[in-house]
Amino acid sequence: QGIAAAYDLAGFGADAVPALIDTLDDESEMTRRHAACALSAVGEPAVDALTEALTRANPTARAAAAAILGDIGLIAAPATAALIEASKDPEPGVRCHACDALGTAVQDSPVAVPALTAALADQNADVRVAATFSLCRLGPHAAEAVGALAGVLDDDNRYVRADALHAMKRIGTPEATDILIEHLMAARWCPITTRDSQF
Repeated sequence: QGIAAAYDLAGFGADAVPALIDTLDDESEMTRRHAACALSAVGEPAVDALTEALTRANPTARAAAAAILGDIGLIAAPATAALIEASKDPEPGVRCHACDALGTAVQDSPVAVPALTAALADQNADVRVAATFSLCRLGPHAAEAVGALAGVLDDDNRYVRADALHAMKRIGTPEATDILIEHLMAARWCPITTRDSQF
């Protein structure tokens, strides 16, 4: 019933946005989720308010705003500068959702690449995963990130490593292809094969 009510609210469009935005601060996770679904469904009329919410005092609200902008996708592109700033937020959850959103809201431009490249060095693995996957989404637009992606091919997190390889493939420049082939040539040797464990 809650989710149905959320989508009913979304039917009011821009008129429902102020109340829904305030709900992002609610103590109830379920209430926040329902508000997020409604704001995603509202779409473009909610972008300005969500952009402002990226600077709220409550980190839960900031993270939710970033996640919703990512769900909205390309029509959330006006929030690009705010999402880039949010990718440097003190809270890792906010940084993670901001990096993820940059891969959907700005996927047809290289403008977010410097921020995503910087996030590849984040101490939080979830942030690095989100940044790598977003660079993968950007494909050819992420050509300037090739060097940084090469630097995470030995990351501790397997998803960072895998997405970095996929990003190189999607970028497709000669430099990216050379790095990809060199890495795969070395990776064909199994690191866990020993005399006692050959299979």
